[in-house]
Amino acid sequence: MNLNSNALKNLFLFCLLSIFSGDLMAQHMFKEKFEDCKTKRFTTEKDSISVQENEKDIIYILANNFTEENVKKIKGLLSLQIIVDTNGNSCLLSITNDTDINTKKLNIKQIIDKKLTWRKPDKKTSVLLGIKFYGTEVEKKRIGMSKEKGFHVIN
Repeated sequence: MNLNSNALKNLFLFCLLSIFSGDLMAQHMFKEKFEDCKTKRFTTEKDSISVQENEKDIIYILANNFTEENVKKIKGLLSLQIIVDTNGNSCLLSITNDTDINTKKLNIKQIIDKKLTWRKPDKKTSVLLGIKFYGTEVEKKRIGMSKEKGFHVIN
């Protein structure tokens, strides 16, 4: 296939704009991937939190839906990518589980998909979270992604 210089330049610009537009298409951010989310098109949080949690945030939902044994035992880091649709429903798209309990035993996919809701966002959005379990203490961070800063903590 022969492409003239202008066509090649236009193709390159189109690819750059697609990469940096903030809209992603079915991109998994973490190691373990789940395939049953509707991910035709979504955006990511960039420099600030755009999807607001409900009164019952993810820590509350996990603490009240993990088994008692898992709540007492869990230590380590969960990195989560959750797709939030325009109705505020969650779908866990990908996860890196660096805790002492395997993902299947945590039942985290079912818990997040069925129990975690958000205030309705304007657009379908990928929310990135890091949750660190220190025994009785838990720390949660929201992560943004922009071309200027890469991955970074957002408030």
